[in-house]
Amino acid sequence: MEDEERQTDIDQAWHGLYFLLTGATDLDEIDRHSLGKAVFGSDVTDEEMGIAYLTPGEVEDLSARLQYIEQDALKARDDVAMMNEHELYPFEREWGLEEKQYLLDRFDELKRVFARASREREALVT
Repeated sequence: MEDEERQTDIDQAWHGLYFLLTGATDLDEIDRHSLGKAVFGSDVTDEEMGIAYLTPGEVEDLSARLQYIEQDALKARDDVAMMNEHELYPFEREWGLEEKQYLLDRFDELKRVFARASREREALVT
């Protein structure tokens, strides 16, 4: 946990990234499959704290899938009207161009962390 190269903070981008990767807006029934695992993990170890993990195999699979996603593909899925309608977190103000770029920057960071963990055959905690 002390090695900053081995961690990242997607900050308030988690809901937007989950939406861009899965197309889902409803978090009442978080679907722990497919690309949504990159944000919320797979196996929950502490429901109250929201702590989950991914095995080295899951990290490798997700990393390979994330590396194929280009920013242009995410931009095409970026439906600001839907994000505002469903009040994706943080909904302090409406989603706009600045927030969209923030999501893309956080996505690149997420890809970097997954790539490193995959190369080193490590698990990830979310």
